[in-house]
Amino acid sequence: MTGKTIQKKVYLLLKEEYPVVYWRQTLFQNMARPRALFIFWLACHCRLATKDRLHKFGLTVDVHCCFCHRVETINHLFFGCDELKVIWQRVLRWLQIDHIPKEWNDELRWITRLSKGKGWRAQLLKSAAAETIYYLWNYRNDVCFGNRVHNTKIEEEIINTIVYRGWRSPKLREHIAQLLI
Repeated sequence: MTGKTIQKKVYLLLKEEYPVVYWRQTLFQNMARPRALFIFWLACHCRLATKDRLHKFGLTVDVHCCFCHRVETINHLFFGCDELKVIWQRVLRWLQIDHIPKEWNDELRWITRLSKGKGWRAQLLKSAAAETIYYLWNYRNDVCFGNRVHNTKIEEEIINTIVYRGWRSPKLREHIAQLLI
């Protein structure tokens, strides 16, 4: 046996096998900002510090959503909460996608299914999902922690970010221009 063969066997013995998650392609080739992708990744892993999660860790927090006063879970927060669901609907309407948002797990499956492939709609949907999660999480934090909310037109900021990031791609430029008309 050569040294490379032994190294390969040792590497394969030490390498841990992780299950492949169904939503992984939503992060690949996603033109969203890195900070938005990181928050989206945390949300996909259900690791964001939602109020129900903080309560499970023993912190005494009010577990109610600061928008609708139901229990704040990740399933509820992003697309189950009536106030935040409207923002996602407006972004989807801009993308010319007719869809009624459901809760987080259902939406993540839907986003994953529609973002397969390399088409312009898949690229824009992946970016829109990551940017929307990022903006909704920041908006929720601002409201929960009493920070001043400067802009309540969050969907416009999301769309502007998608346009800015997507305009760099010549393939997407024509489609984005059509969406802006």
